[in-house]
Amino acid sequence: MYNPDMEPRIAVCGHTSPLIEATLALAFEHHGHAAIDLSLIPTDLGSVVFHTHTLRSLSAGSDLEIRYHLPLGYREIGHADAAEADLALAWMTEAVSHVALAGGGFLTVHAGLPGDATRARIAATTSRLAEVVAHGENLGVRVCLENLRWGLTSDPDEFMGLVTGSGALVTLDIGHAASSDVAARGFGAEQFARMVAPYVRNAHVYEREESCHIAPLDLVTLTAPLDVLLDETGCDWWVVELTDVEEARRTRAMLVEFLAQAPVRLAG
Repeated sequence: MYNPDMEPRIAVCGHTSPLIEATLALAFEHHGHAAIDLSLIPTDLGSVVFHTHTLRSLSAGSDLEIRYHLPLGYREIGHADAAEADLALAWMTEAVSHVALAGGGFLTVHAGLPGDATRARIAATTSRLAEVVAHGENLGVRVCLENLRWGLTSDPDEFMGLVTGSGALVTLDIGHAASSDVAARGFGAEQFARMVAPYVRNAHVYEREESCHIAPLDLVTLTAPLDVLLDETGCDWWVVELTDVEEARRTRAMLVEFLAQAPVRLAG
């Protein structure tokens, strides 16, 4: 049930602008309640502590919340080679540790499994992800699995198997859910949002993904999944996952207006 007192924060990506000052300025445009989703550097995980300290120093005395995102593609816990997968497990576990050192409470991760992965490979990936989740729980970091546009985690049933089998929470990427082969067959972002509702804590908000993330011109296609997030979940973190400052600014302005109209829209 929608609670207007639990309005989600609208975050911008930490890499929206190459200039950290510009990203901070954009973040603080929304009622002074700044929210930044900061990506770790895959080859230098420890630098997240320094970057967090820099952000907090530049915004001293202000209301700034930071959550964290581990980029896809550097190492893969679902790798077919068990040795490579174990290296990825150690890397991902180290990332959780550095997020904890930075004072973070949430880390979004991925499992880039191909759609034709064997059941044994899926089971091994689930087990490794469960280790990462448990490590996060010990350190006060909630590990959230993101759905992808392609591969096994684009499939709702397979994605939920990984989530429930590992104990992970969910980062719902609306653009991925709207752009997958599953969506083309009729199971779109609204249905995906409703399926993950008990687990979702973060959302990536943009229109769709092609060669890059596409900014919305309006919120017509986003209204249904966003209403599900508001009315049926505890998701309190919406990331405008766009790297163009003006597109991010325009999209967030639309989301601010969308939230302002939510009580009337959802009551009707």
